[in-house]
Amino acid sequence: MPSEARITHEDLDAIADRAAALDDPSPLLAELVAAVDGDRLADPADVPQALLLAAEIAEATGDLPAALGLAERAVAISPEDGFARACRAELLVKSGRADEGRREFGALRPELLRDPAAPFYLAETLTACDLGEAAEEWLTAAVRSLTEERDPGLDRVEQLFELVKERHRVREELELGHDDLDDLYHEMAAAVDGTAPAGGRAMLFWPEPEFAELLARWPEHADSYHADWDQHRAGVERALAGWSASGTVHLGLLAGSVDGLLTFAEAQGLDPAAEDTHGAYADEIADALGAVEWPPQRNAACWCGSGLKYKKCCLPRSRG
Repeated sequence: MPSEARITHEDLDAIADRAAALDDPSPLLAELVAAVDGDRLADPADVPQALLLAAEIAEATGDLPAALGLAERAVAISPEDGFARACRAELLVKSGRADEGRREFGALRPELLRDPAAPFYLAETLTACDLGEAAEEWLTAAVRSLTEERDPGLDRVEQLFELVKERHRVREELELGHDDLDDLYHEMAAAVDGTAPAGGRAMLFWPEPEFAELLARWPEHADSYHADWDQHRAGVERALAGWSASGTVHLGLLAGSVDGLLTFAEAQGLDPAAEDTHGAYADEIADALGAVEWPPQRNAACWCGSGLKYKKCCLPRSRG
């Protein structure tokens, strides 16, 4: 890269990729620092990102004092940037200043309920400091707090999803067991990944006989679809009710069948056990058959196929 070249946002991404591939990324570190000091960032708003990237490269070379100094510069330029502060906290802990780092992390904890990016950057930096247990504890408390709110708006539902997603990832890294909030993550993830007909959203579900056959073939899918039929249909109902409460309209259901899944997977050359295949299969159902509108009328037959009225069957499950 010419020494006087202006560095764009895209250049920073390319430098990060190059640094990860080099045994000695020191020249890239020097170039980044020179670009910042020489006012050669095409967009001045990218200066904190450039400094944090330089800090990451310095850490990779083993120079923790330089990495911490660069992170300090990034925070000085953008003191309200939670990501920059989390990176500084991580480097403080790694530099032997654990008390200072923990105080910085603690000051950022309220961001879990405000900043959609906070669950990711706090979970990442805490686990990088071997503080995964604290990350799991904080994420759990934040999830519990949000789920206790009445009539949450769409922004709160989105914040909740980011929290349960990162919590699930952290718990998997810690090899912790599956719990009710992991169930909530799978329910919300299924809704997020669902097909969106006519500006809405449709969710794949498995009628009772199909559900039994699905788990008989692939018992590992109990993590995604729940361990039994009652839990599965209750999870579907709760997920759809949650999206409805957040303001999403045109909700629907896509009934899956194991034979249909197998036929689709074979035709597409896909693994029928893979979660991505199930998502593609849901798209296929939506294109071929369309979704069944949800919710049914209270006195209509329940969507799950039980033969009972909706108000006596799955409607109450959304409140469980």
